[in-house]
Amino acid sequence: MSNHAVGVDGCKFGWAAASYAEETIKCFSNITEVWSYFGKYGDFLIDMPLGLPSAKNPHRTCEQEARAILPKERKSSLFPVPCREAFAAESYSEANEINKNILGKGLSKQSWFIMPKMKEVDDLLTGNHAARVRFKEAHPEVSFQLLNQGKPLRAGKKTTAGIAERLAILQQWDSRTENLYQSAIQLFTKKALAPDDILDALCLSAMQSVIQQNEKSGQLHTFPEKPFKDACGIKMAIHYGVLM
Repeated sequence: MSNHAVGVDGCKFGWAAASYAEETIKCFSNITEVWSYFGKYGDFLIDMPLGLPSAKNPHRTCEQEARAILPKERKSSLFPVPCREAFAAESYSEANEINKNILGKGLSKQSWFIMPKMKEVDDLLTGNHAARVRFKEAHPEVSFQLLNQGKPLRAGKKTTAGIAERLAILQQWDSRTENLYQSAIQLFTKKALAPDDILDALCLSAMQSVIQQNEKSGQLHTFPEKPFKDACGIKMAIHYGVLM
């Protein structure tokens, strides 16, 4: 019997975790709470970079390869990941300079703002081998497109049309989606958990189920096909499943 497929997405409260197997969407203040709650029986697909480039292992190419399948208006949702050395910085300017020195390119403000969450997950994985084995990195926009038979989505995820489009894709995947989504809307304020975060977490739970099906037949799909590991032995890869 497979572990429960758990989709995890960052949100304003902390982390949203969705499981179709448990028919639940929950919010947690930190990633260790997610692991504590689901860790005994969960396989996790998370929208957060796992595996950080560094001076020792600088070759993280998964964003570049995954970006290639997205339409022009969605490519910016995949942004460069900071080097491991930049996490020692105390300011954006310092982190930006470190990143330039190590990777030869500056650090976006978008990357800087989510670095605390990246570090939170990295601390869990570097300190807990069991968690490292059970967490995989994915990207919701890539996952939504693949669940949509490879067809690009038409609307942005924060728009009314985009929310309806993504909800319809997931409802077609699992008829419980609408009820799960509406329950989360009623339970959490938008300041804690935005509608697009709910859908991203559900999408990753659905995609993890596909990945589990692929793994049963010996398939594992990643960008890139043969990923490097970072200096701590964590795979630098974006995972996805292929509908069978």
